[in-house]
Amino acid sequence: MAPALYVLLGRPYGETVALSLVYSVFTKIVGALQHIRQGTVVWNVTLLYGLSGIPAAILGSRMIYLAREETRRLFPFVMGGALFLVAALLLLETALRSAVARERPLSPDRLGPTGILVIVGIQQVIGVLLGLTSVGSGSLVVTSMLLLLRMPARNIVGSNLVIGLIMVIPAGVTHYFAGGVNWRLLAFLLLGSLVGAQLGSRVTMVMPERGLKLVIVALVMVAAVATIMKAW
Repeated sequence: MAPALYVLLGRPYGETVALSLVYSVFTKIVGALQHIRQGTVVWNVTLLYGLSGIPAAILGSRMIYLAREETRRLFPFVMGGALFLVAALLLLETALRSAVARERPLSPDRLGPTGILVIVGIQQVIGVLLGLTSVGSGSLVVTSMLLLLRMPARNIVGSNLVIGLIMVIPAGVTHYFAGGVNWRLLAFLLLGSLVGAQLGSRVTMVMPERGLKLVIVALVMVAAVATIMKAW
């Protein structure tokens, strides 16, 4: 979302991140409620991840508006780097599955002080990245959960949606009060997503999983390159 707004529509960087975060609040609510009803949210892990990431998400959001002009010019490059990382994680999914097959260090029932500190530390990095670029609340959190926690995939997915919602709400609110939100453009984006979600769900029924993954990786890579080129 943010690269499309920044590159294709030529919106200012701060506005693109703000719109992307507020947009994701609305889209994550639907998925989060569904997983809560299904009982696939592990609440102690979810609250630890989500609440510990809030201060960092607010900090990352504030950095866009408090930084000097020379520093602000670097932020789109950070977004491009984050997108490259997301693309790499998608390509490495098979390797990650192999890692998941091995014994993971943390049990959601007994995290312990060391496990809690590790998760809190990871969330500080992801939170700042989220507030600064709107990227990270999905793929990066999921990756850390896959590698650290002995949890079924359905619980990781359900917990991650609620974690993302917990983090993007304060980040979006921070952007709103610092720079405002173009509600008219947001309404058009949400309206378009209703159509896009229907088309996308049909594509997944007819397109092989490997081909679909490669298309998504290619789109993310194009977004990363385009963002960096525009910033340059």
